[in-house]
Amino acid sequence: MITVKSRIEKGSIRLPKKLGLPDGTRVIVRIEPVQETKKKQRIISELSGAWCNDPTIINIFKEIEQERHSYFGREVSLE
Repeated sequence: MITVKSRIEKGSIRLPKKLGLPDGTRVIVRIEPVQETKKKQRIISELSGAWCNDPTIINIFKEIEQERHSYFGREVSLE
């Protein structure tokens, strides 16, 4: 898979350089405007620290840690 940033010029996609694919190669093109990508990155950045000041998160992680280290043994059948 090759990912490149490109431009639309006069209704056509203009690639910034040759990709090394032979003429006639069939490809799938996914159009994602750069503005949308920047918007998604901003949202992710805003949400990344959403729980940093939430005091309840400590208890949630403690419960997860306890469950991870709990071992209840396994059933053994002597039949």
